[in-house]
Amino acid sequence: MAGILNTKILSTNEVVVLKEKLETLLSTKGVKIDHPTVMGLLKDAGAQVEASGTVKFPKSVIDKALKSIPKNFTLAAPDPQYDLTFPHPDGKFYTRTCTGGMNYLNENGEYHNITIEEVADWTKLINALDNINFCALPSTSIKSVPGETIDIHTLRTVLEHSKKHIWVQPYEAANAKYLIELAAARVGGKEQLKKRPIISFITCSVPPFQYKYMDMEALYQCCINGVPIQPCSLPAAGANAPITPQGIALLASTEVMAQIIMAQLLAPGLPVIATPLLFAMDMLTTYTLQSPIETTMGRMAAMQLFEDGYGICAHSYGTGTDSFLLDGQSMVERTSLIHMLALSGASVLGGAGQLEVAKTISPIQLIIDNDIFGMTKKLLGGLEINDDMLAWNEMMELTGKESFVDMDHTFEHFRDSLRLPTFNRDSRPNWEKSGKKDMLDRAQDVYKAIKENYQPIAVPGEDLSNMDEIMKQADAKLVGK
Repeated sequence: MAGILNTKILSTNEVVVLKEKLETLLSTKGVKIDHPTVMGLLKDAGAQVEASGTVKFPKSVIDKALKSIPKNFTLAAPDPQYDLTFPHPDGKFYTRTCTGGMNYLNENGEYHNITIEEVADWTKLINALDNINFCALPSTSIKSVPGETIDIHTLRTVLEHSKKHIWVQPYEAANAKYLIELAAARVGGKEQLKKRPIISFITCSVPPFQYKYMDMEALYQCCINGVPIQPCSLPAAGANAPITPQGIALLASTEVMAQIIMAQLLAPGLPVIATPLLFAMDMLTTYTLQSPIETTMGRMAAMQLFEDGYGICAHSYGTGTDSFLLDGQSMVERTSLIHMLALSGASVLGGAGQLEVAKTISPIQLIIDNDIFGMTKKLLGGLEINDDMLAWNEMMELTGKESFVDMDHTFEHFRDSLRLPTFNRDSRPNWEKSGKKDMLDRAQDVYKAIKENYQPIAVPGEDLSNMDEIMKQADAKLVGK
């Protein structure tokens, strides 16, 4: 029987040590929160709330919160065939695109701020890629939409075109409720959104151990509306977090766990996915990096802590690069990230299609990432050992004159091999005859075919009108204030 391959960076005892350290930080040091309503609700739930804004979680409160985390849940999609069941039923992983990327490297190699039209194109591409499971909002240019309501206009566009679940990041505290109202309008109301949450929210810390009002408001709105959250920490090793992989993993995991506990105290049973997204500051340039191997190791430790230590589905960058281009560095860094985070047991690998430390998105890179994810899923499946897969009978009956090419066994299994459209599997003469195309050329061909054959989705006109009205209300309330 085939089993899921894994690579664990921590021993069982080291996971126990990290759990003890994490819970000690939460119970004795605590975190700082800027949100009076949330602080009052946490106090009522048993947390120790100080006038300074520090909130501590006694061990009994931590245990209570952990017990209410649902073991199984679904992130719904506008098209139910793309619903995501957690944990993954095959023990593998889901994937999502880059969140917040404000620059676009289009298929013609042109680099610019992303437009609202390109947001629509990006969403349509995600629909067409089998190994991209949900989308995250990019950051549309203020040349396309009002700066105060970028997130609202972007979500409105994505909701019109996406078949898949959507991960939402609010840009202002007041915007959170409008984002939820937009999603509710798409599915027929807030009660229906609770039953089928087609969006989930990112809520973030401010390392070390602080939470600004906007993110606490987003968490609060999700709790009262039943919207799942993927609480996040984005520390940079050596800047606002320890420089060691072990230290940054502990800090990020503690910040994420604090949000999980808050959510469970405010809304027991709310679906959560732990999301530590680790970075590093280069000590020579002070530039923020995403892909040093030490950062990958820290992510692996955080994934193991949540997945194995707490039984909580976890999510981190599983692809991406520090390169500005679709070059060798990009392909090496993202493939290493995908393989190692997948083997670590992560439930979600994030960042598909991103370049330049998540500042830029590229449709061509997204198509290539889709193929790398497919390769990695095949790798994770491992090997099943039985007589059929060993070709035992065929080998036992060999006389020395046979060829495996014309055997039934070969015919039955040759389709098992992946044929990835962006990878070359042909001879040099055929490659030269077809135009000497490299991986980027082949990805271009894939994108051209997707655009030529794309079938638009049908969104009811009433839903579109309702979303437009919410967007107009948001603009009237928030723009130019």
